[in-house]
Amino acid sequence: MNYLLALLAMIALCAGWAVFQIWLSRHDPEANQCLRNCGSCRCDNSRRTS
Repeated sequence: MNYLLALLAMIALCAGWAVFQIWLSRHDPEANQCLRNCGSCRCDNSRRTS
């Protein structure tokens, strides 16, 4: 039974992460694209300042 609860918690966590990623892509597409391209926050920010 403990394994079932842990599995359900992991599924809920993954589903929440997917919903957050969808929300993020709708509210800040540039930040989401940056994370997909390089995986870090050291992307070229010159587009935002111009």
